[in-house]
Amino acid sequence: MTGRTEMAERHPGALRAGWKRAAALMALALALLALLLALVTGVARHGQTVPPPGDGLSLAGRVGVLVDPQGTLTLAQALASPQRFQTARGSSVNLGYTRKTAWLRIVMTAPAGEPGAREALLSLAPNFVDEIDVYVARNRPGLTPADFTHYAMGDRRPLLADSVSGLENVVPLTLTPGQETLALVRIASGHSALSITASLYAHADHTRRVTTGALLSGFWFGGMAVLAAIQVVFFLFDRKPFYILLAFSTCVAMMVYMGNLGVSRLWLFPDGGRGNDWFTGGSVWLGLFASGIAGASILELPRRHPFINRVFQALACMGLAGVGFALADIHPEFAGPGYLVITALSTLAMIMGIVGIDRNASGTRLRAAAYTILWCGLILTMVQRTGMLSLPNWVAHAYAVSCLVHTLLLTGSLAVRLRAAEALNKLMREQALHAARAAERRAGLLVETRTAELAEAKRMAEDALRAELESQERQVRFMEVISHQYRTPLAVIRSNVDSIGLSLPPEDAANRERLDRVRRGVVRLVETLEVNVARSRLHGPAFEPQLRDHLLSGVVATAATRAADMLAGRINLDMTPAARRAKIRADAEMLELALINLLENAVKYSVASGSPPVTLGCDATDTDAIIAVRDQGVGIPAGEIGAVTARAVRGSNAVNTEGSGLGLSLVSRIIAAHQGRLHIDSAAGAGTTVTVTLPLAPPADALGEQTRIATVAP
Repeated sequence: MTGRTEMAERHPGALRAGWKRAAALMALALALLALLLALVTGVARHGQTVPPPGDGLSLAGRVGVLVDPQGTLTLAQALASPQRFQTARGSSVNLGYTRKTAWLRIVMTAPAGEPGAREALLSLAPNFVDEIDVYVARNRPGLTPADFTHYAMGDRRPLLADSVSGLENVVPLTLTPGQETLALVRIASGHSALSITASLYAHADHTRRVTTGALLSGFWFGGMAVLAAIQVVFFLFDRKPFYILLAFSTCVAMMVYMGNLGVSRLWLFPDGGRGNDWFTGGSVWLGLFASGIAGASILELPRRHPFINRVFQALACMGLAGVGFALADIHPEFAGPGYLVITALSTLAMIMGIVGIDRNASGTRLRAAAYTILWCGLILTMVQRTGMLSLPNWVAHAYAVSCLVHTLLLTGSLAVRLRAAEALNKLMREQALHAARAAERRAGLLVETRTAELAEAKRMAEDALRAELESQERQVRFMEVISHQYRTPLAVIRSNVDSIGLSLPPEDAANRERLDRVRRGVVRLVETLEVNVARSRLHGPAFEPQLRDHLLSGVVATAATRAADMLAGRINLDMTPAARRAKIRADAEMLELALINLLENAVKYSVASGSPPVTLGCDATDTDAIIAVRDQGVGIPAGEIGAVTARAVRGSNAVNTEGSGLGLSLVSRIIAAHQGRLHIDSAAGAGTTVTVTLPLAPPADALGEQTRIATVAP
């Protein structure tokens, strides 16, 4: 939608101006239509007063009309009452949609000065009238029905096999100089308009008339077909519904004119019957439906004028009702209201087309002109078909002409719209390309900035890692120095304690017990130093276990002994016979350190709660070694069990007990390095069980086979 249209929708003043412009143009269209009707009516009346041309084949003033309301008048009665016929205007009769019957009395003579008889053709058009009975005889006093030759015509009867009847019903005549030929024509049409035009022309002119009519019809149908194809192509390029709806409306308009021109009668229903009635009536009302829904879409009524769009839909649906009436053979009863609906719909479409004119969009002006021209053509055609004015039959073709121009203008307006949309898309693509290039430049700058930031962050991380590694290395060295420096004094203390013990008399039990406590303290201190040195090494730059085959019982027992030395013997070892025979592949020092950490934690939190000693259990299955450390200490809250293996994380109920939160983290890393599993089962206040599951070492023969396969494998 253009900016002007949006402004009109937002500002009622602009919309009122549009309606005023529509009213002015509507008045102008009505004035033009009145002038056109007056011109056509004048031409029709002038034809009655023009003297017959020199060839004497004009029927002006030679046609009489007799209306039979009941439809019971016979040929004999019509022949006996020539005075009841009233002179017709021109050579046409048009009673509109009615179930009455009409008779024509046509008196024809040969042209004056002809040396002999002349072959002529009496044409009666259109050919979609239901019944046309033509009775021809030499005019003389005392004629009886037996003197007439009967020609049965009409779209409910088969076409005559005379090689001349087709788009028109044609009767061959032989006109003799000085002798009148009388034709009595009965016409009845219970389904279509009761309209007939008689014309008389020389037989030699038939080919010219047929060729001219065929060229005009071919031009019309060809133009409409090309426009429909263009509309379909537009739809393929721009999937908007109004393109395909306009193509549908164009095809239905071609169907309507096939019925009006008689093409359907000639090609589809040459054997007569009711088929042509259904086709002509149904196509008219289907055209009302098709043009209604197409017009609503083309005029953008669903978006711009929802209420008027609903009116359009209601009027268009009347067309579907009309199709039903046509198929039910009650077309004349619906014709009056139906034509009012057509008039209302076409008038409303013209008004909305004028209201929607945008000075900045030429397509809207073409659209308004298209609906104005179609409205004029429809009014002329309906005035002729309904018999409101005595107009010649050719006026009914005003719909065909206006429909062709209307479709051409609408197609042009849609082409303008498509071109504008293409230009807009091109502009949007250029803007998108420009925006994409700008975004690419911004992205490049951002990448450069982020790359520099990442490089700086990497440098800082490497510096921090280097500092951390250096700190850990210094810590290891410090612990090694402490251990080395303490070993000699501790060894001297232990040596002196042993010497003192040797010098004590056997009965001095009190001093001997004191010396034993000193020895145990020295052992605990030495073991504590060794364990801490091992811990500091594992936190250092290398964490690669040196796996060897070891007896499970030896590793577990050593860990229990070292922990007992450190923890004053608060450990009970429970080892099954299967565990004593089992072997594991492990780094004994690392695994012992993990078990010592578990035992130290268990004792520490058990002492805090006054619980009994810790149990170190060891068992083995066919595939796994199972080591369990059980205590009855403070336990771990259920919601925190999954987090305590993380670095520097402790249970919330352990705040009163000294610790760093690194023990379980180190244990978890050691067990994972041994391809094992760590499971913690605990409850706050009820104690904790930590279970370590390690794979058993493969048997010696299996180990040898694996080594052989690894050796010969490529």
